[in-house]
Amino acid sequence: MPALAFALALLLLVTGSAAFAQTVPAQTPPDPQALVGEWAGVATHIAARAGATRGPYMLTIEKVEGGKVYGRADLAGSGPPTSFVGTFRGNTLTFYTGRFETALTLEGRRLYGLRRGGADNDFELGLDKVEKK
Repeated sequence: MPALAFALALLLLVTGSAAFAQTVPAQTPPDPQALVGEWAGVATHIAARAGATRGPYMLTIEKVEGGKVYGRADLAGSGPPTSFVGTFRGNTLTFYTGRFETALTLEGRRLYGLRRGGADNDFELGLDKVEKK
């Protein structure tokens, strides 16, 4: 009896594995040129000691060449906009402005992620592409 069970299991493994295999559709990475333009949204300051505060955040992407992204970031109340040269890999935009590292995920016409500055200086960002009329 154990030999029969083993034989059936082996047969199922060899012939049935293809039938039970799930295929995961390959996701095509977004077009980097979709980043070009203005993005507007909210930055939520997440600080353990001070609680959460919100303010407007603007991102302007001027151009994308290869994996490099050229733009400006503007967090209201933190001084003038800061220029940056970032990278775009897969669907993630990463750039540095001063002591802040920002990593944003592109999903359709939405960018979301974190701006990290350490020592209670982290922000959650949610941005939408600004439509030109």
